[in-house]
Amino acid sequence: MDVSERNKKVALARWKNYRDAQEKKMAKGKEADYWKAAVCGFLAGDGSVQVRKDKNQMRHQLDFFPDNDFMRDTYLQAIQMLYLQKLSVRIRHNVYAVRISSRVIVEDILKYAIFGIKRWNIPKSLLYNNKNKAAWLRAFYSAEGYVGDKQIKIQTVNKQGMLEVSKLLNDLGVRHNFYEYSPKSAKHSRVSIIIICKRGDRERFLKKVGFWHSKKEARLKETLGL
Repeated sequence: MDVSERNKKVALARWKNYRDAQEKKMAKGKEADYWKAAVCGFLAGDGSVQVRKDKNQMRHQLDFFPDNDFMRDTYLQAIQMLYLQKLSVRIRHNVYAVRISSRVIVEDILKYAIFGIKRWNIPKSLLYNNKNKAAWLRAFYSAEGYVGDKQIKIQTVNKQGMLEVSKLLNDLGVRHNFYEYSPKSAKHSRVSIIIICKRGDRERFLKKVGFWHSKKEARLKETLGL
């Protein structure tokens, strides 16, 4: 065995030992699954999960960009509870930029879902009960949702992901409308839209899902006269 091959094996063994030690520290059980579902929802809505080569080494990075203190704090608490890790928080373009670089965490998150503007999906293995489904929806809507006078709306260019959102809403008994439209410019992707209009369904959304975004939650309650 040459030196380079031996060094490679030593490095792999060290990484395995480190990974195993970190994984033992991770929270496990139903509460952990609930908060992992929430983290996946936040990242699908307003985050990114990156694995890329940077100066001859692989970088594993989670970024989240909340625009609300309550949403930021909820995400920070979830990561701390799940992984015992503190994150870097900065202000960037009037939103928070929350970052952590960790191969162990990124590889764990990627066990459950795919991320990316056009590719994100729901973490099906975590959504085995309505509580966890509501957690993912609450996080996603906190990041992506819009609350108007008579509607709760989300829109993205990921049709398959939105069909999964629609199914989760159905599972929780929240009726809604699903639309698609094509922008006039051929450069822009077709957009999928979900709108919750009827008062009873907006009330049901508030009761069963809600927001981890204080302004959106307050706005919804205001429109419902609560």
